[in-house]
Amino acid sequence: MGTGIESIDKHALRANGNNIPGVHGLLTAKIKAKVRRRTLSLAAAVALPALMTSAVLALAGPAQARPVDQGTDRTGAGRVSIAVTSMSPQYAGPGATVTVTGTISNGTSQTEAGLDVQLYTSPTRFSSRDGMDSFLTQGADGGLEAAGSLFLFSTSVKPGATAHWSASFQVAAVGLSEFGVYPVVAQLQDDIAGSVLTSAQTLLPFWPGQRAAGLLSSLNISWLWPLVDQPHHQVCPALTNNDLAASLKPGGRLSALVTAGVSHPDADLTWFIDPALLSDVATMTKLYHVGGTPDCTHVSPQEPASKAAAAWLSAVKKATSGQPTVIAPYANVDMTALVHQGLNADLASAYSAGDAVARSTLGRTFKPTVAWPPGGTADLSLLTSLATAEKIGTVVLNSSEMPPSATAVYQPDDAVTSITTGAGTSMNVLLADDTLTGVLAAGDTSSGALSASAEFAVEQRFLAETAMIAAEAPDSARSVVVAPPENWSPSQALASDLLTETGSAPWLKPAPLSSLPTAPDTDRSVHRQPPPASQESAGELSRGYLRTVKSLGIQLSVYESMLVQAEPSYTRSLEEALSATESAAWRGGGAAQGQALASYLHQYLHSAENKVTIITSTEVPMAGASGQIPISIQNGLLRQSIEVRVVANAENIPGRTSQLTIGRAAGKLVTVPPGEAVTVRLPVSSAPQGPTVIRLSLSSADGTPLLFTRTQLIVESTRYGRAILFLIGAAIGILVLTSVYRGVRRRLHDDGHVVYEEADPPGSVVTGTSAQHPTEAPDDLADARRWADDA
Repeated sequence: MGTGIESIDKHALRANGNNIPGVHGLLTAKIKAKVRRRTLSLAAAVALPALMTSAVLALAGPAQARPVDQGTDRTGAGRVSIAVTSMSPQYAGPGATVTVTGTISNGTSQTEAGLDVQLYTSPTRFSSRDGMDSFLTQGADGGLEAAGSLFLFSTSVKPGATAHWSASFQVAAVGLSEFGVYPVVAQLQDDIAGSVLTSAQTLLPFWPGQRAAGLLSSLNISWLWPLVDQPHHQVCPALTNNDLAASLKPGGRLSALVTAGVSHPDADLTWFIDPALLSDVATMTKLYHVGGTPDCTHVSPQEPASKAAAAWLSAVKKATSGQPTVIAPYANVDMTALVHQGLNADLASAYSAGDAVARSTLGRTFKPTVAWPPGGTADLSLLTSLATAEKIGTVVLNSSEMPPSATAVYQPDDAVTSITTGAGTSMNVLLADDTLTGVLAAGDTSSGALSASAEFAVEQRFLAETAMIAAEAPDSARSVVVAPPENWSPSQALASDLLTETGSAPWLKPAPLSSLPTAPDTDRSVHRQPPPASQESAGELSRGYLRTVKSLGIQLSVYESMLVQAEPSYTRSLEEALSATESAAWRGGGAAQGQALASYLHQYLHSAENKVTIITSTEVPMAGASGQIPISIQNGLLRQSIEVRVVANAENIPGRTSQLTIGRAAGKLVTVPPGEAVTVRLPVSSAPQGPTVIRLSLSSADGTPLLFTRTQLIVESTRYGRAILFLIGAAIGILVLTSVYRGVRRRLHDDGHVVYEEADPPGSVVTGTSAQHPTEAPDDLADARRWADDA
């Protein structure tokens, strides 16, 4: 495509010092090669350069949204650069005077003199959003006219110094007349050498008035305003770190977002809030601890209650009481990855926990009807799960997720569409403009403060993009959804300015997100490519990591199964701790922190499990064939009661004449209060002579094995007790028989042999009659008693 205007110097605009840092690198070669953007045909006599080729703009993440080098080398030591820091007004109307201001910086090793700045523009508006991107990325290849007078620097600029400039032009003089976006270039020139040093590009929306613009209706614009952070809580009451303190103070990231959002009610924001953040901030409103070990010891000294946290939470409560609010699942879990790895139950648990936290913190109930998957990406499997399990009716996705099917036919950008889920239900899909997401990402201050020129570039590009969307098809009714990165970190001034533009731009009409599916829309029926049936999203939590988390979930379920009458706050903290390990915050560079959090939870559970033990002797002697073995169940948990059963299994050796059996009383349910021990008696019988191993463990009330309680004891049976009883019985029998025998013998003797004896005369010697006939057997009874004693 040729140029219609050639009045600019042939060297002009070649030394590209694009002033829109971080917002012009939004085209990727991969996507350019894959999909060709539709180009709108306008009734313009002059077209922009051939560089404005057609392609679909893809989302530019923070890494893509960095400034490019500005200007060309003046000497080998550095460069001279130019930047635009403001434009007034930011969009022009008929008869307006546009004033552009900025700075030049001398990065060379020599003093620069004889410099001036000349503005250039064109009466021809951009024909497409891709044309704007090409202009910002590569500059113009001629076709622009000088606008206004030169700005002459009255003094030289020393090495390392910065100088300010300001130049103006009349829109009527350059012929701006149609609704749309126009190019503006500030060119830095060296009058002494007669050369162009560098240039900076920016954009100027022009609004001729509602009637002249020919808009059927203003463009509906809906913001998702994210309040999301990394989880800072585990099971223990202490926070894992104190990073939130700085973010909540005036000027901090979270403070800036809330302050800007609250001060612009006319922007009709839809707040998107991670309930884990609410819980962490609520902790900070009272005395709190930071750090500590997994067993909840060795925490830092108490931190004072944070006034900033209290003020922030109060502002959020006030804002959400009157504005639409979407509550994310707890910790903004990576729902895409969870569904892909079969952890749908964890997603349901995160939604339940998030609702409970939001209700207790904000004082109202939030019914989940809208979902915004992390990164704005999803496949059909996730959408089906959200629709069936969570009853979600609307989902917000990146516009690149569902491009129009007919790529060769021009279709204006629109946010509203729908899809049929795998369950056969219809779901509303709101497509967040991925180019705008990339523009906002360029305003992220997480790596440091933005320059005035960088903030202006974001504001002006945002305004120009929305104007271009509206101008693409002025005779249609459409919507645009703006979704910043979830961890967006703008300055308060930038956030506030963007919302001011949203409320003041005449081609925009702020609308709550929930109103878009039912708002008038002429392009909702455009056929779009559906998301894939199942496909991993870029950067989602890895399969290996979630395998570790899945094991943690099993460990947690086992631990919870033995608790009885546990405090709801405690069981909730356990579920929240698991969800925290599944947060989308651990994508990419956050993986190490996620691993640390998972390890922390594992160690906590392991420490708690070790406090529930079986106490018994390693070897128990048994004299008889049956008896009761005392076993103690120790509950070392400080606040939680447990309800368990003793599981005992004897390892009998085949071939023995008898086998040890364990009575049914072993499986009786036992409740053990915190910090106490309860003794149960294990009935055993038919113990064979010799050792028998009994394997012991506990199970929960529902039969879940508590394998961490496994131990064993050895029953050593001698059967000596039975032999002793036999001998005592035999001795008693002999004693009875002997007594009977003596009695019978005495009676027979007395009846058959009656003897009359005379008394011996004094001094006589007994002759032996008594000795010859003794009255009893003297030794029989004595012998029987000796046998009994021996036995």
